[in-house]
Amino acid sequence: MFPDDFGVSINMAERKLVSVVVPSYNHAKYISKAIDSVLAQDFVDFELLISDDKSPDNSWDVISSFNDPRIRSFKQERNLGPVGNLVFLIQQARGKYIALLNSDDVWYPSKLTQQVGVLEARPELGACFTWADMVDANGKEISDAESIWSDVFRQPNRSQGEWLKYFFFKGNCLCHPSILARKEIYDELGFYNPALKQLPDFDMWIRLVKKFPIHIIQENLVGHLRDGNNTSAVSPENSARNLTELVEIFGSYFDDVSDETFIEGFASEFRVKGVPATATRIKCEKMFLLLDSAFVQASGRSAALSAFIKHFSDPEFERVLRDEYIFSVFDFYRLTGQTGFGHYLIAAHNTSGSSVTPDHSSQIPSAPDCRFVRLLKRVVRRLRQIIRRI
Repeated sequence: MFPDDFGVSINMAERKLVSVVVPSYNHAKYISKAIDSVLAQDFVDFELLISDDKSPDNSWDVISSFNDPRIRSFKQERNLGPVGNLVFLIQQARGKYIALLNSDDVWYPSKLTQQVGVLEARPELGACFTWADMVDANGKEISDAESIWSDVFRQPNRSQGEWLKYFFFKGNCLCHPSILARKEIYDELGFYNPALKQLPDFDMWIRLVKKFPIHIIQENLVGHLRDGNNTSAVSPENSARNLTELVEIFGSYFDDVSDETFIEGFASEFRVKGVPATATRIKCEKMFLLLDSAFVQASGRSAALSAFIKHFSDPEFERVLRDEYIFSVFDFYRLTGQTGFGHYLIAAHNTSGSSVTPDHSSQIPSAPDCRFVRLLKRVVRRLRQIIRRI
């Protein structure tokens, strides 16, 4: 007998190699299949933890109907939210490895066996992922617009620097319910951030590859539901939240990245090449990457402008920018007048038919920027309606 993290004595025979965590909310029609797919794994050394987040449907009745000694289930008395519920489960986990399964997804029988084999053989890895099938509510592979995600998740293996570069230019490409991770990575990285509703997994993958290599099993071992009702489904509200969360993610994107990893991943994109990568030059390159190259330019530029403002008080930073990058504080002033939140808000205001303001029509936004402008236009129209009623 020995104490677990919560001071409760656990018999060694009760401690399993893998803890499978299933956060549940309002998925009564799916969760039975999810649980069955775990219990049908050809790997047997696991515990299954299920937490229902005060679902308004009969999810708890479905969960309670399972009678298997490997299951530990929790009924939340107050709604924790999707990330809070997941963090709760990770904190309860007793296994060496932690695997996540969404309550509307399924695993194929050999998933855990293959992943445990990889992590046991390669102790340097922080986590192992797999490819996934995109399926409909009947478990059939989809072929409509949502099927593009199948290709997104079919990734090769990369070094840590290469992963950071891919995430930066392309965005998320790892299937969350395919993960098997060492429990100690959460001691090193912290948990998922509950303030991020759209992108908590993307934020975690960035933090993960900064510290640990990962491995992709290039086989479809997960059936991932895409029915248009997922948290990632396209809607004006989700799109706006994505942009807001990306500003925060980009703002800390290069924090805690070793110089070696940063150079390995991004040297080919540097503005100034063929010179020693000093600390100040690396800082400048990070700022210009955010300014020019993030996969959602509006959010990347907002993060870049904030970073520039913080660093301009450093005389050496300003000198290197001026002398080596030919970029002065006056260039920065022009930039803050032609991009960032203020610029997009004015552009939205102009295109909604309001009074004339300074013309920046030559600053043509990219496709993601145009979507941002459309969202801001809706906000401006709504504000104008409210003002008229006052």
